[in-house]
Amino acid sequence: MAKRKQTAAADIDWYLISIDRLKQIGLVVLILLLAGAGYWFWHKQQGNPRSTAEDAIVDAKQSLNALAASKEFNQHQSEFKRAQTKWDEANSLFAGAKYAEAQAAAVESHTISRTALSGGDRENDAQFLTVEGDVQYQKGSSGGFRDADIRTPLFNGDWVKTGERASAELMFSNGSLYTIGPNALLEIYVELNPATGKKMNSVQVTVGPVEVATTEDSSTVKTPGTQVIIESESSTQVGVDRTAGTSVVTTKGTASIAPESGGAKVVVASGTRVRATPQGEIGELKKLAMPPALLAPLDNQVFQLTPDLRVDFGWENIANASYVLQVSRSRLFTTLEINSRRQKTSAAAKVTSEGAFYWRVATIGADGEIGPYSSFRRFRIAGGAKAASDDHTPPRLTLKPAFHLGGAFFNIGGSTEPGATVFINNEEADVKSDGSFEKLVTFNKVGRNAVVIKAIDPAGNQTVQSQTVIIQEE
Repeated sequence: MAKRKQTAAADIDWYLISIDRLKQIGLVVLILLLAGAGYWFWHKQQGNPRSTAEDAIVDAKQSLNALAASKEFNQHQSEFKRAQTKWDEANSLFAGAKYAEAQAAAVESHTISRTALSGGDRENDAQFLTVEGDVQYQKGSSGGFRDADIRTPLFNGDWVKTGERASAELMFSNGSLYTIGPNALLEIYVELNPATGKKMNSVQVTVGPVEVATTEDSSTVKTPGTQVIIESESSTQVGVDRTAGTSVVTTKGTASIAPESGGAKVVVASGTRVRATPQGEIGELKKLAMPPALLAPLDNQVFQLTPDLRVDFGWENIANASYVLQVSRSRLFTTLEINSRRQKTSAAAKVTSEGAFYWRVATIGADGEIGPYSSFRRFRIAGGAKAASDDHTPPRLTLKPAFHLGGAFFNIGGSTEPGATVFINNEEADVKSDGSFEKLVTFNKVGRNAVVIKAIDPAGNQTVQSQTVIIQEE
């Protein structure tokens, strides 16, 4: 929590006080099955759209019936429900003369059923990367919500919800990152592109905020009455309020929003916001005040803890602007140590505990509206100089098995002493106040990959361990 200090002479604005992710995902990919499904799908496309969609629905139903009659049905009830849901969706789309979409849904249903019948596991559609606070998930539309963790795979039709002061990061198979804010409810809604057979990543947001950072592919966020498409290499914040209204703010690259019922799309460029009603009526574009450049402290700067330690914050001046400064122990800013409006471009805080802190600044426009926040910077408070000089013991370092998130993505994590710095393949990892750490690592080499993890305490003592990650050729 943050406390405001009133002593002007010390020029201190706050005291910061401490508030004390290899389970392996199934990788049994049925190459012959998928290749056969791909050929089947391509072959079926060549005919009349209506007849090919109708044939796809019939084939999907046969596979669904075969799964229901199999001896292993009890082991695959969740797959059956997902396949049934997609088959029902295919029929509904067919009735609405949306033949390409109906065919895609039927193909998805067919693939789920055939994979389950063959004893294989589908590759997950999404994966929790980070979980902070009260985050829960529900498998499909059945059963209750359960506590989420980073080992929980998510599939089309699954739900995710976050509580007060909670947040989560979801990573899809193509590397797109969805950051879910507090008090949110959304559904994983992965579609199959009829033209390419590739999955198109998306979520359907009922309420709450989600920020999407795409890689090489675009991603979609569906909201009440609208559909938002975030183009490749872009970042966009999408929020749905309690009245089901939609807000879209692009902070990097480009996004577009269009009515769900059809109509012209509106392009939302970087630094621009637009709102829409639950009926899909899109308002006017508004340019927002962009965040200032952060000056101090430097990113990943380390401070030695002393009785009079003071951390000075500074950022670039923007004419006729005021600002919001946020400091948190969470890089997702789930909880805030400081959340203050500032007229000046500086602030100071007296820090009384070790650990990592994250800070960011937003600009308040002339109309009083807060623009998007800057990318965060991190600083770390290490143990005092005297304690460090007397310490000659290497820090403890315990590693978890490398956790495969799908494709070339792995989560490397473990624990060390609070206050220590951890490097994974020479890149610094986030170390929490309890000493736990994790980092998303991408491997581009097929075969054996070495991972070197190094922990360094404030006295300079270090412990080095290594792991081996094997990437199989697809």
